[in-house]
Amino acid sequence: MKPVSRFASPASLDAVMSRGWRALEEEDLSGWVCRFSSGVTRRANSVLPLFGPPNTNGAIDEVEAAYRRRGLPPVFQISPDSLPQDLDSMLGARGYSLDSPTLMQVLKREDYARAVVGEPDPGIVLQDAPSEAWLKALWESEGPHSPAAQAASVRILGNTPSVYASLVIEGSIHAIARMALVEDLGGIYAVATREESRSRGYGRAVMRALVAEAARRDLAGLWLQVVEGNSIAAGLYASLGFETVSRYHYRQLPA
Repeated sequence: MKPVSRFASPASLDAVMSRGWRALEEEDLSGWVCRFSSGVTRRANSVLPLFGPPNTNGAIDEVEAAYRRRGLPPVFQISPDSLPQDLDSMLGARGYSLDSPTLMQVLKREDYARAVVGEPDPGIVLQDAPSEAWLKALWESEGPHSPAAQAASVRILGNTPSVYASLVIEGSIHAIARMALVEDLGGIYAVATREESRSRGYGRAVMRALVAEAARRDLAGLWLQVVEGNSIAAGLYASLGFETVSRYHYRQLPA
């Protein structure tokens, strides 16, 4: 799949996405970036392997030891630009299971206007920090649920300047989304709608609000990730003009 617009390559997009959801701790092991965040979200607790180590099997051994010291399962985020190129098959041979195939999508600046046709929803609220109500809506929809994990979640969110969108109806939040700000790009995360409020266009409303905010800030482009097979979310993003430019999946060593 061909990269578009400001995103020079899927590899650079891998790195940018990591900055949009930054781990609480990062460690370089033989050129690979190991991310640790107390087990809160797999993205922030996995290896980003964008540089090839001189001894791949030795580097995998180091990774496994580093994650086990923290009580975490060893996990790799694998994209077409992971190095070495046969890393995915090597991990499979070592017993790592494949999980969560995910599409990486982008929206070019010149396509913002297509996504924001019409009047904005009057219930949209934009903030530069997540309110308690925003966080509650996220945790009720996606977790985490323990106090310790929620505290780590707040720290992860605070690691990157962001815009937090809420759709408020009669004083209650019905849908949320977050736009991380990385250089002149924006990353869409945490798009969620309360279960009883789904199929009413609320997710579209918060997405349109963030695209409009990206246009106001003159951001060069937006990115997001959507799990392959999530046809409802993929249909929404396609209708807004997002294009798939790459993909990734995880390789996790079972306990």
